[in-house]
Amino acid sequence: MTPYILETANLDFSYLDGTKAINNLTMKIRRGKKVALVGSNGAGKTTLFLHFNGVHRPDKGEIRFNG
Repeated sequence: MTPYILETANLDFSYLDGTKAINNLTMKIRRGKKVALVGSNGAGKTTLFLHFNGVHRPDKGEIRFNG
């Protein structure tokens, strides 16, 4: 079993108007850990969570849940 509950690998996403929202994001969140995602307005936090929920699909890269 993987020690990570959530992973992204080389994630890219742009909105239809060409706005680049996520650029080559790679991250790993360990199982059982609490994590806070913080950043300024427009940094891409909500866009990232919309990917985790399946609302958006990445232009490139992968999202892995529980391996």
